[in-house]
Amino acid sequence: MATVQKNDNLVTSELENIENNKVKLTITILPERFREGLQHSYSRNKQYFNLPGFRKGKAPRKIIEQAYGRDVFFEDAINFVLPDAYETALDQHELDPVYRPEISPGDISEKDGAIFFAEVYTRPSAEIDDYHGLTYPKGEPEATEEDIQNELRSQQEKNSRQVSVARSAEMDDVVTINFEGFIDDEPFDGGKGEDFNLTLGSGQFIPGFEEQLVGSQPGDDVTVNVTFPDEYHAPEFAGKPAKFEVEILDVQTKELPELDDDFAQDISEFDTLAEYREDLAKKIKEHKESNAENEKRAYVLKQLTAKSTVDIPEAMYLGRLDEMMDDFTRQIQMQGMNVENYMRFTQLTPESLKAGWRPQAELDVQNILALEAVAKKEGLVITDEEFAEKIGEMLKLEGEARDNFVNDLQTGRRRELERSILAEKALDLVMEKAIAIDGPLPMEEIVIDED
Repeated sequence: MATVQKNDNLVTSELENIENNKVKLTITILPERFREGLQHSYSRNKQYFNLPGFRKGKAPRKIIEQAYGRDVFFEDAINFVLPDAYETALDQHELDPVYRPEISPGDISEKDGAIFFAEVYTRPSAEIDDYHGLTYPKGEPEATEEDIQNELRSQQEKNSRQVSVARSAEMDDVVTINFEGFIDDEPFDGGKGEDFNLTLGSGQFIPGFEEQLVGSQPGDDVTVNVTFPDEYHAPEFAGKPAKFEVEILDVQTKELPELDDDFAQDISEFDTLAEYREDLAKKIKEHKESNAENEKRAYVLKQLTAKSTVDIPEAMYLGRLDEMMDDFTRQIQMQGMNVENYMRFTQLTPESLKAGWRPQAELDVQNILALEAVAKKEGLVITDEEFAEKIGEMLKLEGEARDNFVNDLQTGRRRELERSILAEKALDLVMEKAIAIDGPLPMEEIVIDED
């Protein structure tokens, strides 16, 4: 197989094509650069060595190497120089990897430098011919009376209040209870509560518990018999029968406010219910129009993707799943939560999340490659000015704050954002050439050829 060699003053690399969209890089870190890594490792770790005749952290590097071996600083030096060397090799060959590389070491010495082998999947290019005249349903969204009534009902629910009632408890009521649970007639940890507010039908308690409180009244004592699910999060309880002694303290139901002018004045800036309804209709229509536009774009994009041909490596799907996990982690952290605790409380795992995300990840990859094919065919580009403007719009940043954010972006993240912006630009162009039809045709009629 043909190889291509590239070099600069610190790193040289050779590229060998292994198969479609997979290459092998032979990366040579020259002695000068590797010695920089060794010196960095020594400076960072010398304080951990305590040798006779030297104060802690003051032993010369040569003395430490004589005592612990010449390669004592190799591992940390490699961790210091290899990431930059890998990125340099990618730049030298203008490679766009879609997943983390498989890296294995070759010969390593202070005299000759270090050699590494990296196998990496690169970004494939889709082929697409005709993308003019794709169709989408016209649709003129309107706010129906049912839409308005549903929104009014939602606002009533948000502004409702709980009131005690002198009747038996029903589903959706809130019951205030004292309770204690027993397994084999012995109380168990976590099975007791006082003045607990439980919404019947919420599924907050073990299956069957809430249903057995229906029909009870304040002052009643109720014995509830249930069985813990086989897959209960606490293994010591899983599958075991339990008995709960429950005291009913109060039964409350939801009281909705009347739909009148007073209601409109309380929850909005309008004086009358008629004015509030008119404003609701306007907002509902705007929301529907926005959704309709998104649906049209999705409809056209699915047709576009069906017309493209590309051999997508599995690694690209895995890379997209990693991106989705990173986004998920950032969202959890932005809400002030610890990711590990969140996963434990929700009984989720990275594997279960990724399994659920897999269909969307495949669709994302197929869509972006189809749009990149359009962008390439049309010669579309994103200028630095466009990029900064789009980032400002996305993050609601202006001026120096926007420029600082753009300048601080890491290469990989910037490349990811540029692709996303270019894809939107390509889809805008395809939409301009698309045709509105009376339809709509079911989306299921558009079939993507997986071969």
